[in-house]
Amino acid sequence: MTEMPVYLDGDGLLALLTPAEALSAIQAFFASHGPEQVVVPSRIHLPVPGRNTTGLYMPAATETFIGVKIVHLMPERFPSVEAEVFLYDAESGRLLFWGDGKPMTALRTAAVSAAASLRLMPQCKTLMVYGAGVQAAAHVSAFLSAYPGLEEVWAVTRSEESWRRLRGSLEAALPGNLPLDRVRRADQPKAVLGAADCIVTTTPAAEPLFAWEDLAPEAHVVGVGSATHDMNELPPEAFLEGRVWLDTEGALEEAGDCRAALARGWSTERLEGNLFDLLGNAGGNLPREAGRRTVFKSVGHAAQDLAVLMRLWERIRPGNPTG
Repeated sequence: MTEMPVYLDGDGLLALLTPAEALSAIQAFFASHGPEQVVVPSRIHLPVPGRNTTGLYMPAATETFIGVKIVHLMPERFPSVEAEVFLYDAESGRLLFWGDGKPMTALRTAAVSAAASLRLMPQCKTLMVYGAGVQAAAHVSAFLSAYPGLEEVWAVTRSEESWRRLRGSLEAALPGNLPLDRVRRADQPKAVLGAADCIVTTTPAAEPLFAWEDLAPEAHVVGVGSATHDMNELPPEAFLEGRVWLDTEGALEEAGDCRAALARGWSTERLEGNLFDLLGNAGGNLPREAGRRTVFKSVGHAAQDLAVLMRLWERIRPGNPTG
């Protein structure tokens, strides 16, 4: 009799992978897999007839595993997003496990941001995060885990209410060894922006969230929220003047801030590379240029999901004593 595949709900998935373990999974996958070893087709967009619903279908495959994430966007419903993830054995085609894709997306997105940032900004003492949603909480957790020397975290939120909501999410999500007392709300963002080593944006903003000239001379910027044409978190100077990496070249078409920079004259010839280039370099941290800021723009990529799915399977596969 065929064994039924395991299902992981959100709590079960988060219990198996801490932010540190998700970071390790991303680092290990991209250090051991080049782009020629991972097949990632363009994501499929499926408008559902008669409904304000869009399906997104995102597969990725290596020689040993096939991962698929399915997302349905339903802006007129609450919750407005449903997502599932699936991992298959590539040799047999058998479904190994499936689970709730929402917490995994937040976990892997923040792990990717932290992995890229460690290569581009090895030391971070002050972090500023724009946003109060799931991604903001995940990024605070990931960066506190990735940077043991992180002294201050400033959260930029729209209101006191959204700050309290973020604070509550962090109280529930942060492992006990991560210090919540380092996280404060930035009532006057511009006043502390110039002291931030890393700035992370996780919002659906339609206009840039800050002025480029207000950043520290060698700051590192991570743009996560802008993933559609009408979103634009980062000022065009971030691309025109910074050293820019993308998680995937798909960001050039999908992200509003990338498109705005291209319209202002930025050229892809000035792009430093993608996530495979950034994390696959065995030479350690990349050298920084004095007085030059770095930018990592992320819109998500199915290979990132596959990396975390593979690590989850290591934890739950039959015969694993820790599963």
